[in-house]
Amino acid sequence: MILHPHPPGWAVIPQSSHAMLAFQLADHWGNRLVQRPAPRPDVLAAVLLHDAGWDGREEPLRCGADGVPLAFDTWPESEREPLWTAAVERAALRGRYVAYLVSHHVASLARRSTRQLHQEFAVAEERRQAALRAELAPDPRYGQAFATAADDVNRSIVRLTDAIAVQLSLGVQETVELADLATTGGLSALELRPVGVRTYRLRPWPLVGRRLVVHADARLLPAIRFGGDAELWSAWAAAPARRLAWTLLATGAPAD
Repeated sequence: MILHPHPPGWAVIPQSSHAMLAFQLADHWGNRLVQRPAPRPDVLAAVLLHDAGWDGREEPLRCGADGVPLAFDTWPESEREPLWTAAVERAALRGRYVAYLVSHHVASLARRSTRQLHQEFAVAEERRQAALRAELAPDPRYGQAFATAADDVNRSIVRLTDAIAVQLSLGVQETVELADLATTGGLSALELRPVGVRTYRLRPWPLVGRRLVVHADARLLPAIRFGGDAELWSAWAAAPARRLAWTLLATGAPAD
């Protein structure tokens, strides 16, 4: 879950809805400046499934010690590896290259942790990636990606669409720079700058056209300290559904 500010409470966005938000970005990714995914179906599938390990594990919601619902960034560290493993396994049902890309995603999450067990998990995933790459390299569909920069581009797309979707879901209110946007001129920082209510400019512009509206389903909870899981579950059962929309704009594109 991601807690999005929605006065007077929160709009709670499940990880599956966050992944759908990232998928909408990937579906419009690439233009004359920014490199496109290739092979496109595999990359889009990886974006949609990069957090699939959360499916079925977020409900019922769990209440943290502070009375706030546990979210993706407050989830217990000791419970993350099963989520990551499940994401790769579900991706593998769609294809080996899909699993390879999702494995890169979860390994990068593990590498950010200071827990030794997470570092060991990352090493195991890197072995999985090497094995998958060896299997896929003889296939012309994937061998071309490995022989050129296309594989780096694909992994960048998975990483950046996830990062943008996270920032949108969190409702970031300051300018954020995201690294390693693959452009035709090399790698560049990608700037995400808020300019209105759920409205942001991206520079360099990585998408088709000059304006994109993306959506995510959420449910509304009051911003209170819950007394425990039972109280949170009761509120969640009664929580109204909302469809949130964000507008993304190229430099110079009108905001209305």
